[in-house]
Amino acid sequence: MAKISVIVPVYNTRAYLEQCLAALAGQTLVDIEVLCVDDGSTDGSDEILRRFAETDRRFRLFSQANAGPATARNLGLANASAPYVMFCDADDRYEADYCRRMLEIMEREQVDVVVCRARTVVEDKNVGSCRRAAGDLAYNSSYTGRFNLDKNMLLNTGVVLWNKIFKKSIIERQGICFPDGCEHDDDVFWLLYGMFAKTIFFLPDMLYNYRIRAGSIMGNYFDCRPKDKYDRFKICNFAYSFLQNKRMAPGMLPVFAEFCRRQAEMMFFELFAPEELRTVAHKLNRIQREYLFVEHGEKLFSAKKQGMETAGMAAYVGYWLLSKISFGADRLRFREKKKTIRAQLKVKRFLAAADKGQG
Repeated sequence: MAKISVIVPVYNTRAYLEQCLAALAGQTLVDIEVLCVDDGSTDGSDEILRRFAETDRRFRLFSQANAGPATARNLGLANASAPYVMFCDADDRYEADYCRRMLEIMEREQVDVVVCRARTVVEDKNVGSCRRAAGDLAYNSSYTGRFNLDKNMLLNTGVVLWNKIFKKSIIERQGICFPDGCEHDDDVFWLLYGMFAKTIFFLPDMLYNYRIRAGSIMGNYFDCRPKDKYDRFKICNFAYSFLQNKRMAPGMLPVFAEFCRRQAEMMFFELFAPEELRTVAHKLNRIQREYLFVEHGEKLFSAKKQGMETAGMAAYVGYWLLSKISFGADRLRFREKKKTIRAQLKVKRFLAAADKGQG
């Protein structure tokens, strides 16, 4: 029985696919299954996939009309049979002992996820050294060893899937999946998985080779040319719906808020017009406020609405939270309300102390 299911979404990567699949076939850990999902390729990639599936029983081929990598990964997850799941992009390459090392750490350390380091392969000669350095910094963590996966660790760990090994039991138990049709599906998958994972191990070995090339999702990222400029807004909506259905604990609100804030920041790099940015930021603010009130109701603002009594600690905390999770004009407005209430609280404390002194 396979110990690891490796999911490979494939779309028009014929030039690189042979090398990718050969590296998977040559893994020192033999007990793996490779689930290749052809996402409607038109360049003959399907011929290479069929050849590997016919000559190596560990390779399983699935086909779908072109729907994007998220939908392809969902199809792979639905057919994965091993207790652990890994991912590989069809233009990248595993080192020969990648699967063995990742499984070894998972079983020895008894953690929920293992992260390795990666080697950058830049195909386009026009990609400068700064972009190569940016990739190295984004995907090669400075951490080494075993840690509890707390909020800060979750948010500070790179979101890419291909440098990690996951427990299928957590994915199935929590119903974690990818947002169909979205490019930045790895962002939300890591957020949701990380909310349920408890422990993480950082392996310093460089076991994955990832390629930056024109036309790939990574290439589009470095060139700031997403296919859908609303993609990040869509993944925030997807995460919000998931959290609503799961009735996520209030303690996870800061993680979700920071996730939305980072997605909104990235929109500035993805060529929105100013008015479009304001509209999307307003919608993200509304999503987060709705999530806040789903968890806390009106209790945050239960102080009376008249005079000095509005300066209640509950109202202060409420506006403090809203100022943290909002964007643009809404953030400024909530900050001003928070400052006003803080000043009123100081006056209340002064008057209370004066009354006590007179008494």
